[in-house]
Amino acid sequence: KVEVKVEVKVEVKVEDRGTTTKQSRFDKAVLEKAREVEEGEVASYGSIARAMGCPNYSRHVGFALSKVKKGDDVAWWRIMNSQGKISYRAKDRIGKGTKKSPFTSLQRKLLEKEGHAFSDSGALVGFHQKLHTFRDSSP
Repeated sequence: KVEVKVEVKVEVKVEDRGTTTKQSRFDKAVLEKAREVEEGEVASYGSIARAMGCPNYSRHVGFALSKVKKGDDVAWWRIMNSQGKISYRAKDRIGKGTKKSPFTSLQRKLLEKEGHAFSDSGALVGFHQKLHTFRDSSP
């Protein structure tokens, strides 16, 4: 019998706003980074994780963004996967899933409204050229 212990330490350089859990501080840090992405730009979950100093936490960035509410003032739709594609969530589906009314997503509609286009494979056209460059947050 082998016992393995794994300890994960997350360092996030953001002001603690009275929260008591690391997860909520992480979520707030993700939202702060996502707010830096301006109209016309996009970012990937991984680029936000790297900018926060947590390069292996891109999935956690996605989880944090899935909790965004209207009042959070975060353009969550500008954050995509590393291939420039939308990671579809069932709650954001639009359409009936038929040939006449295929599924699309709220995220795609919001990106198209900002002037972005998508290829036949579903990737954002010019994804790598539109990637936001995060400013260095190291001391």
